[in-house]
Amino acid sequence: MLKKQRKKVIIVGGGISGLTASVYLARKGHNVTLFEKNEKCGGLVNTFEYNGFKLEGGARALVNAGVIIPMIEDLGLDIEILKNPITIGIEDKILRVNGVESLEEYAKILEDIYPEANKEIDELIYVEKEILEYMKILYGVDNPLFSFNKIKEEGKLLEMMPRYLIWFFKFLKTIKKINELNDPVEDYISKFIKNASLKDIVIQHFFRGTPSFFALSYFYLYLDYIYPKGGVGTFTQKLAEKITEYGGKIFTNTSVVKIIPSKNMVIDNKGNSHNYDELIWATDLKTFYKILDETNLPNYLVNKIEKEKNKVMKARSAESVLTVYLGIDEPSDSFEKISTGHFFYTPKRNGIGEFNKSWLKRIIENYENTSKEEILKWLEGFINYNTYEISIPVLRDKSMAPEGKTGLIVSFLMDYALVKKISEDGWYNEFKEYAQDIIIKNLKESIYPFIENKIIFKFTSTPLTLEKMYETSEGSIVGWSFEDEIPVPSGIFNMKKSVKTPLKNIYKAGKWAYSPAGVPTAIITGKLAADMI
Repeated sequence: MLKKQRKKVIIVGGGISGLTASVYLARKGHNVTLFEKNEKCGGLVNTFEYNGFKLEGGARALVNAGVIIPMIEDLGLDIEILKNPITIGIEDKILRVNGVESLEEYAKILEDIYPEANKEIDELIYVEKEILEYMKILYGVDNPLFSFNKIKEEGKLLEMMPRYLIWFFKFLKTIKKINELNDPVEDYISKFIKNASLKDIVIQHFFRGTPSFFALSYFYLYLDYIYPKGGVGTFTQKLAEKITEYGGKIFTNTSVVKIIPSKNMVIDNKGNSHNYDELIWATDLKTFYKILDETNLPNYLVNKIEKEKNKVMKARSAESVLTVYLGIDEPSDSFEKISTGHFFYTPKRNGIGEFNKSWLKRIIENYENTSKEEILKWLEGFINYNTYEISIPVLRDKSMAPEGKTGLIVSFLMDYALVKKISEDGWYNEFKEYAQDIIIKNLKESIYPFIENKIIFKFTSTPLTLEKMYETSEGSIVGWSFEDEIPVPSGIFNMKKSVKTPLKNIYKAGKWAYSPAGVPTAIITGKLAADMI
């Protein structure tokens, strides 16, 4: 790169989108500085060690989506990718998902549990099969943002062009279907499923208001999960190493507390000032607007900023998660007999019902007039009838736990607003312990009776934990709520637009820049932001 083209770029936020932007800009030869508030990069794609166990702090595994593996290959990252097979369970009926054919086995389980709803189950499976075919198209080729260099280097550009052209026309048809199935999954599925318990079992592990296409594509995603050896944090660790290899600088334990666009300058938490030619904000968007100094900006620009700021500040984040971490003095073989290392398990067939609807809403809106006893009663039912995402890292990678022992990560969706009120009311620790005890009791009484008296350690993470650790508004793991107006672009054709801000040399990336969000879309926005520079 010519010296005059080399720009000084600051990236704020060392999560997956910030790391992506940084590594591609550093590879281009730009002067890259990445600021990360925590001790290490990774954000919600991290793996930590505790008492000899390796556990995930955020994402339990990664969805490839035609993005992650091509990116690893493009950057030459030294990562061994392991399989991440999924298991689904309702009460004592357990299904290991081995391929598309497992959808029929899933239907049989549902028919055994809800024999009165056979026609509704048939309709559900028909819709899921249809979406499965569209997902094959959507992720049918590696994303060219990350695969183009490899294709070019191998001299296969002309060979691949017809394939991409055919795929593109199929892709347009898929986009049409995505737009048709944009209704909240609760509304769409109610058109053909009247059995309340069945409806809950199918959708209660999705974020409320999730667009139907993406919610009901879960069976395809089950087949697309991957797991880096050493945990998901291996991926972000290798990205950070590659950034420094390309000459980029990473400052950890450093956050940006003020942005002064009139001077192209940021101030960090240690009082140091840093100038930039271009800036990419890859962390919480509400924080961005809180610390943005509008001094000396022209009025028309201030008006544009204020308009965007108002939309962002009044928007609400999606639900967060409550997670219980357990160390068990039991060999992994005992768990392997039951499921794979990634297990979506519902201990009771009843469904979550009003525990996640009117009852929860009533408690939040009338918290001051609601007794602790009623909240605990609600919490017990909410946990008893919920769906758990259970991650067992050692079943995917034997190095993830001490020999003869097993680590469990058990989580489910949880509203930030309620946990915040409980914390302000002074009984947050009691709430955590109560939730933890109910989960352990349910596991003992259902799939893991052998863990009785074998728990080495237990601790719990809540939406408040995630908010504090990762500076993510309301502890969100996927960005904005689908239930309210989304303040950022959505729709596949708006992804490039999503990285822009009112300021021409400041871009945004990550789960707050685009909706719906996940690790693949966070990566894509990071790459798109880098490509703008």
